[in-house]
Amino acid sequence: MLKQEKKYYAVDLGMRRILCSNNVRDTGRLLENVVFLELMRREGDVYVGQSSGGEIDFVTNGPGGRRYYQVSESVHDSATLDRELSLLRAVRDNYPKTLITLDDERPYSHEDIRQVYALDWLLNEVHKKQ
Repeated sequence: MLKQEKKYYAVDLGMRRILCSNNVRDTGRLLENVVFLELMRREGDVYVGQSSGGEIDFVTNGPGGRRYYQVSESVHDSATLDRELSLLRAVRDNYPKTLITLDDERPYSHEDIRQVYALDWLLNEVHKKQ
Protein backbone atom coordinates (compact mmCIF):
# COMPACT_ATOMS: atom_id res chain seq x y z
CA MET A 1 0.00 0.00 0.00
CA LEU A 2 1.41 3.34 -0.98
CA LYS A 3 0.83 6.64 0.75
CA GLN A 4 0.89 9.75 -1.41
CA GLU A 5 3.59 12.29 -0.72
CA LYS A 6 3.95 15.86 -2.03
CA LYS A 7 6.92 16.94 -4.09
CA TYR A 8 7.30 20.00 -6.25
CA TYR A 9 8.67 20.17 -9.77
CA ALA A 10 9.47 23.16 -11.97
CA VAL A 11 7.62 23.66 -15.23
CA ASP A 12 10.45 25.83 -16.59
CA LEU A 13 13.86 24.29 -15.95
CA GLY A 14 15.59 27.49 -17.11
CA MET A 15 13.88 29.45 -14.33
CA ARG A 16 14.77 26.68 -11.89
CA ARG A 17 18.43 27.02 -12.86
CA ILE A 18 18.30 30.79 -12.29
CA LEU A 19 16.62 30.40 -8.89
CA CYS A 20 18.83 27.56 -7.66
CA SER A 21 22.53 27.75 -7.00
CA ASN A 22 24.61 26.95 -10.08
CA ASN A 23 27.27 25.42 -7.83
CA VAL A 24 25.18 22.35 -7.07
CA ARG A 25 25.48 19.38 -9.43
CA ASP A 26 21.92 18.12 -9.55
CA THR A 27 21.62 16.12 -12.77
CA GLY A 28 19.57 13.46 -10.98
CA ARG A 29 17.01 16.01 -9.78
CA LEU A 30 16.81 17.58 -13.23
CA LEU A 31 16.26 14.14 -14.79
CA GLU A 32 13.51 13.43 -12.25
CA ASN A 33 11.89 16.77 -13.10
CA VAL A 34 12.00 16.02 -16.86
CA VAL A 35 10.52 12.54 -16.32
CA PHE A 36 7.76 14.05 -14.18
CA LEU A 37 6.82 16.55 -16.90
CA GLU A 38 6.79 13.82 -19.56
CA LEU A 39 4.68 11.52 -17.37
CA MET A 40 2.21 14.36 -16.82
CA ARG A 41 1.95 14.72 -20.58
CA ARG A 42 1.64 10.97 -21.26
CA GLU A 43 -0.37 9.76 -18.30
CA GLY A 44 -2.19 12.76 -16.82
CA ASP A 45 -2.11 12.18 -13.07
CA VAL A 46 1.28 11.49 -11.51
CA TYR A 47 1.77 10.70 -7.85
CA VAL A 48 4.74 10.22 -5.55
CA GLY A 49 4.34 7.13 -3.40
CA GLN A 50 5.70 6.27 0.00
CA SER A 51 6.03 2.64 1.00
CA SER A 52 7.50 1.19 4.17
CA GLY A 53 10.80 0.73 2.33
CA GLY A 54 11.04 4.28 1.00
CA GLU A 55 9.84 6.57 -1.74
CA ILE A 56 8.54 5.44 -5.12
CA ASP A 57 9.40 8.34 -7.44
CA PHE A 58 6.27 8.16 -9.59
CA VAL A 59 3.03 6.23 -9.73
CA THR A 60 0.67 6.82 -12.65
CA ASN A 61 -2.86 5.68 -13.39
CA GLY A 62 -3.08 6.60 -17.06
CA PRO A 63 -4.87 5.04 -20.02
CA GLY A 64 -2.58 1.98 -19.92
CA GLY A 65 -3.29 1.32 -16.23
CA ARG A 66 -1.12 1.77 -13.18
CA ARG A 67 2.67 2.03 -13.62
CA TYR A 68 5.58 2.60 -11.26
CA TYR A 69 8.75 4.54 -12.06
CA GLN A 70 12.07 5.06 -10.30
CA VAL A 71 14.50 7.65 -11.66
CA SER A 72 18.24 7.65 -11.01
CA GLU A 73 21.11 9.46 -12.69
CA SER A 74 23.15 6.26 -12.66
CA VAL A 75 22.90 2.77 -11.22
CA HIS A 76 26.42 1.62 -12.12
CA ASP A 77 27.11 1.51 -8.37
CA SER A 78 25.65 -1.79 -7.13
CA ALA A 79 24.38 -0.22 -3.89
CA THR A 80 22.40 2.38 -5.85
CA LEU A 81 20.99 -0.28 -8.18
CA ASP A 82 19.97 -2.45 -5.22
CA ARG A 83 18.30 0.51 -3.49
CA GLU A 84 16.30 1.56 -6.56
CA LEU A 85 15.23 -2.01 -7.39
CA SER A 86 14.32 -2.86 -3.79
CA LEU A 87 11.88 0.06 -3.68
CA LEU A 88 10.09 -1.23 -6.77
CA ARG A 89 10.21 -4.86 -5.62
CA ALA A 90 8.59 -3.86 -2.32
CA VAL A 91 5.39 -3.09 -4.25
CA ARG A 92 3.71 -6.48 -4.47
CA ASP A 93 1.49 -6.26 -7.54
CA ASN A 94 1.83 -7.07 -11.21
CA TYR A 95 1.72 -3.57 -12.68
CA PRO A 96 4.67 -2.51 -14.88
CA LYS A 97 7.72 -1.14 -13.08
CA THR A 98 10.41 0.89 -14.84
CA LEU A 99 13.80 2.21 -13.74
CA ILE A 100 14.87 5.23 -15.83
CA THR A 101 18.56 6.22 -15.79
CA LEU A 102 21.16 8.19 -17.73
CA ASP A 103 23.25 5.03 -18.07
CA ASP A 104 23.50 4.65 -21.84
CA GLU A 105 22.48 1.02 -21.96
CA ARG A 106 19.70 -0.49 -23.97
CA PRO A 107 16.64 -1.85 -22.17
CA TYR A 108 17.66 -4.30 -19.51
CA SER A 109 15.41 -6.43 -17.36
CA HIS A 110 15.89 -7.07 -13.64
CA GLU A 111 13.35 -9.88 -13.38
CA ASP A 112 10.06 -7.97 -13.67
CA ILE A 113 11.59 -4.46 -13.61
CA ARG A 114 12.64 -2.85 -16.90
CA GLN A 115 15.67 -0.53 -16.88
CA VAL A 116 15.73 1.99 -19.73
CA TYR A 117 18.03 4.77 -20.92
CA ALA A 118 16.25 8.06 -20.25
CA LEU A 119 16.78 9.49 -23.74
CA ASP A 120 15.38 6.35 -25.37
CA TRP A 121 12.39 6.45 -23.01
CA LEU A 122 11.75 10.12 -23.77
CA LEU A 123 11.88 9.52 -27.53
CA ASN A 124 9.86 6.28 -27.53
CA GLU A 125 6.78 6.90 -29.68
CA VAL A 126 5.01 3.76 -28.44
CA HIS A 127 4.74 5.15 -24.91
CA LYS A 128 3.73 8.57 -26.16
CA LYS A 129 0.64 7.06 -27.81
CA GLN A 130 -0.43 5.07 -24.72
